[in-house]
Amino acid sequence: MKDMSEMVDRGRKNLSIKSMAFNRFLIFRYVTAGFFFTNMYWMFLLFGRTGLYWLLPAALLLVDIAVAVEQTGKYWRPNHKLTLTMTGYWIQLASNMSLVMVMLFGFNRTFWPFINDQSQSVILIILLVGMGLCLLLEWRARLISQDQDKYFKLLQDFKVSLQ
Repeated sequence: MKDMSEMVDRGRKNLSIKSMAFNRFLIFRYVTAGFFFTNMYWMFLLFGRTGLYWLLPAALLLVDIAVAVEQTGKYWRPNHKLTLTMTGYWIQLASNMSLVMVMLFGFNRTFWPFINDQSQSVILIILLVGMGLCLLLEWRARLISQDQDKYFKLLQDFKVSLQ
């Protein structure tokens, strides 16, 4: 009976460590979901427009899916490599920067035919917030890839406390 109790306790400890390691990447999953649904909504709105402008948000959706797959895999293969995540957020950042330039040069009807002149500031704010999130996540990904994030230290301390 004692062996069974020790085995159950060891299983709980391992599950706790695995969950904590997976939660290290929680912000990436939430922001990726936000980008995914924003890009999907934008793509659906562009379907009614003539031309292939919907391909940009569709490509960004594929990037978001790749990032989500990498993040989901962190549960089974916990490591600090974030290759797809970092690449995906650089792509999203470059797209947002390009779209800000499109707005500044007055070609906003091409990518946002559904907005009027008064709503341009809303789109600009959304793009700027997206750029800020991309930069924040690139910084966090760099810290994680070098095991310099605060959550890594907490995880190590937690592992020590379980022994």
